[in-house]
Formats: sequence, structure tokens, C-alpha cells
Amino acid sequence: MRNIIFILILTLMSLVQLSCKTNDKNSILVIAVDELTITDVNCSQDEQAKSGFKILCDESVRFTHAFTPSVLSSPALASLLTGLYPHQHKVRHNGGPGLGAEFELVSELALKQDYRTSFFSGGAPIFRRSGLNQGFELFEDNVLPNFKSLFRPFKKNTEEFIQWLNSDVDGDAFLSILYVPDLLFTTTETVTDLGETRNLSFESQRDELDESLADLFTQLKQMNRWDSTTIILAGLNGHTSSPRYKELSPINLHGENTQIALFIKPSQAKKRDQAIHWKVDQNVSLVDVGRTLFELLGETIVDTPGSSFPVHSLSGVLKTPNANWSEDRPLLLESGWPLWRRAGPLRSAAIASHVLYINDEKPLLYNTLVDRFEVNPLPLLQESVLPTTEKLQSLLQKNQLPPSANLEAEWLGKFSLSFSRWMRPDQEAALLKDLKNLSRNFPRSLDLLNWTAQIALNQKDWDTLRSLGNKHRIYTWSYVGEKNQGAKPSKGFDPCFNLLTIPALEAEQLKSCNDPLFLEYVDWLRSEDRGLNKEVQRKKFERSFRNYMLDQQIQKANIAAVMIWDTARENVLAPSRTELALHLPEYTKLRNQVYKSLQSDEN
Repeated sequence: MRNIIFILILTLMSLVQLSCKTNDKNSILVIAVDELTITDVNCSQDEQAKSGFKILCDESVRFTHAFTPSVLSSPALASLLTGLYPHQHKVRHNGGPGLGAEFELVSELALKQDYRTSFFSGGAPIFRRSGLNQGFELFEDNVLPNFKSLFRPFKKNTEEFIQWLNSDVDGDAFLSILYVPDLLFTTTETVTDLGETRNLSFESQRDELDESLADLFTQLKQMNRWDSTTIILAGLNGHTSSPRYKELSPINLHGENTQIALFIKPSQAKKRDQAIHWKVDQNVSLVDVGRTLFELLGETIVDTPGSSFPVHSLSGVLKTPNANWSEDRPLLLESGWPLWRRAGPLRSAAIASHVLYINDEKPLLYNTLVDRFEVNPLPLLQESVLPTTEKLQSLLQKNQLPPSANLEAEWLGKFSLSFSRWMRPDQEAALLKDLKNLSRNFPRSLDLLNWTAQIALNQKDWDTLRSLGNKHRIYTWSYVGEKNQGAKPSKGFDPCFNLLTIPALEAEQLKSCNDPLFLEYVDWLRSEDRGLNKEVQRKKFERSFRNYMLDQQIQKANIAAVMIWDTARENVLAPSRTELALHLPEYTKLRNQVYKSLQSDEN
């Protein structure tokens, strides 16, 4: 009997210890937002307004000088989850191969400590292939793009997150990441809680994010999760509201693209009489945020002695507003986009205190204290900042970051058009005009040639399509243009187009065409000749054509966003044989049928 009682007591004590272990842990929620800068967050809104930003302003630590280590999403997020700079974790852009398994993410540490872990991605470029899925029990990247939306809106992502909390987590502590690409998609319609449609703009997406944050925070409070959860809202990069001379957004290392929003609402063991709401003005980096996450989980990481760019945990300023690091601590900024796109070497910059040094062949130096918008470069020998300038130059050289050359004029030209110009149907006629002008300025650009032909086809500008085909000897373009103008087509031959008109289809002739989508079109068009069921072939073709057109929409959006996504290499925005054939006058009825089917899918 004594043994039984002793065993029961031990069991009860173990259960109590386990319960205390679980309850003593505080949860962590990171909301990582593309294109969110500190100036995008209004902390002086009307108290009556529904605003997640205002809640954070009132109940968190606001960092007024936070910077991203990379203006590209994947390396920036990798730094936030590892506490390492991109040159250390080796993720330099949004393409492959992604983060290596040898680097520990904070999610892996959390999992070892019995936290529940989850990641909810809103879309490209953060998918499983980024390598950022390590340590997450649930990595939800099953984003199904459609013609109306190429991403999963933040509101939908928060619904998935709350459902996961309710169904899988129960009362356990959790570490969760929500990746938010919404602010990029300025041509996506949003609706207020009152059912009013907002205009199409960056501001409308920001307001939608603000309202959705308020909904999320309200739910966390109702679930009694708010006080026990550290919540981090962090921009991954900024955005360029007005063009800067000889700059593209994915390589722009000026403040508007590198200085980000950062708010941290710490968890609290007991309710405070007054919420934390102070600000920290010293420079910090998302790398510091990563180091902070590890420290919140009990692991202290110490920099290697003599580190060029020392990293500091921010946990101290979550308790007191007094920062414990030097104001002149150097931070490293970079963009691997030119290297990724074979447009030039990696571009780098460094900032210490109020001195920004952009490491170009003709370096740019700014005193950001007196030149907030960085419009007046200083001479490199400016006496007032010379010691800091020399220090930053030395650190960049020490870390083998050579000066970057200016992009060639063609790169600057072909990506000079705005996102809305590319993505709004009502601006497509103006887009064609712009592309034609750019093509005249850069006549050897294959990209501009293909893009112009595609938009000309969309706009049924047969004269432009015919002219491009004749000039560049692309038979299918000139053939379709001339046929639609009622002219006799020029002589030429395409083995696939030939299948539309030859009297009898032989196996060898079909083999001469290596275009699978076009062959499906032929199977439908000539189903009786081929002994096939016409309705079956129609459905098969329409399904494939819909996928093709969606791929084209994604490629178009990628061009509009200045090629920041890792789309399929063969997915080039140019008129396909199938699109061209559908636009022949004799197939008007079939074309109308196919595009009507596409429109029904969109709705």
C-alpha cells in the first residue's frame, strides 16, 4: 500500500511539474510584412478607428530606426529566423536553393522545447523550397492562385492561424509566423467591414491590413492569448513611392526601401497597470530580432570576437527603454537581386548611426540626420563623417563585398513601368504604347520584343503584331496580324500551324510539332478527323489553356514586381502558338467559347 501511495504521489508531482512547465511558457507570434515601413504606420489615429497599428502603438515597443539586412523577402525572413546576416546563412535572393539544413531556425529550438510551431505563408516567394519550413510542425504554403488573386490575403491567413490554435494547440505555448505579401498587390480589390469597396492603391491594402490586424488582436484577447504572447510586427523591406534615378526597387538600398516598421509587444506574466508603449531610436536590424527570438526561448548566442557587424538581442529594451548597444554600431544592408538575375554583382551598403554608405563603384554617402530623404550625397572626404565612412568602407572590404556597378540602361528601362500599368486592364492600351516606346529605345531587347507582342495580341493591335513579326522574322506573328487585317499572309512555315489546315493528319506530322498545348488544341479542333470525342477534347484543352493563362498572369505580375519571384524559366511572357491560333479570324467562335469559359472561372 505504501508503494502504491508513493507511486501515486510521484505521478501527481510529475503531472504538476509538466503542467507548470507548459503554463510557464509564453507564446510568440511574428507577423512579417513585405513593403511595410515605419512611415506606413500611423500612431496618431482616431481612437474610435478600428486599427491594429494603433493597438501596437499603445501596447508595444516601437523601433523608429529598424532596418532589413536584405531588401528581398527570403533572405530577410531567413535572417529573422536565424539571427544571422545573409552572408552568414547564405540565402542571398528569392531563388533556389534556399536555406541549408545546417542552419538552425528558431522554430527548431522551439520544437525541441515542446512549443507548437506553425508557419502560414501568403504566397510567393515564401514556399517550402525556401528552406524556411525547418522546425515547423505545420508549414501552410498551399496557396492556390487564381485570376482574381495571386496570393492568400492576410485576413484568410489569420483565419487559418486561429483555426489551428483552436483545433490543434489547445492551451500549449506556440511559435507561429505569418508571412504577408499583401501590400505589393495594389491592384487587388479590398472591402471595408461596412461593405465599401476601397480604391486600388497601396493605401487601400495597408488599410485592409490594419483592420485585419485589429480583428486578429481582438480574437487573441478573447482567447486569453494576448497577454501571454509576444507579438512582433516587422516589415521585411520597404517600397519606393516615387522613382529614384537609376534605381530599381529590388536593388534600392536607400532608406525608403531598407528602413522598416518594427513593433514588439512583449508577453507579461501578470497584467500591468500601464501597457508598454515606448520607442527606441537606436539603429536595429531584423538580425537582432532573430537573436531576440532565440533569447526569448532561453538560448543566448554570443558573437565571434571581432565581428564586423555585431548583433544584439532586443530583449533588454522590452523591459526598459534604455538601449545597451552603441549608437554607432554598424549594420549591413544588401540585395542579391543583380547576382540572381545576372544583371551584375551583389549590391551592398552599411549604416552606422546616421551615416549611410552605399557601396557602388561611385559610392554614395548620406548624412540621414540632416538629409532624411537621402537626396544630397556628401563628398566621401566630408570631414564631419570621415571616421565613420572609413570604418564602413573597411568593414565592407573585410567581408569581401566589392563595389557594385550601375545596372545597364536596358535593365532600368524595361522595368521602369509601374505595377498598376502592368496589372490593371484599363491601363493595357497605355502599357502597349509604353512598351513600343521602350522597344524603340532598346531594339535588341528580346524581353521587350516578347512583351510588346503579347500586349499587342491582347489589344488586337494587328498592325503592331504584323510589323514585329516581319521585322524579326517571326512567321506566326506576321501571319496572324495579316490574316486579321484581311491581307494575304506572307510566305512562311510553322510545323504546328500547318496541322490546322492540312487535309489529313498523319502521325509523323503530329510528331513534328513539339508544343503539347497546341496539340491539345488540334485534337479538339480536328477531333472528328482524329477519331476523338469532341466534348472530351474540348474540356481537356480548356483545362490546360486555363492553367497556361494563369501561368501567364503570374509571369506578368512578376514582371510588374521587377522579377522578384522564382517562376518557371520556360514561362516567358510572349504570344504562344495556341493564343495566336485562337485569334485567327476563322476561329472566332471557338475563341469566344474558350474565353467565356475563362471568365466564368474568374467569377
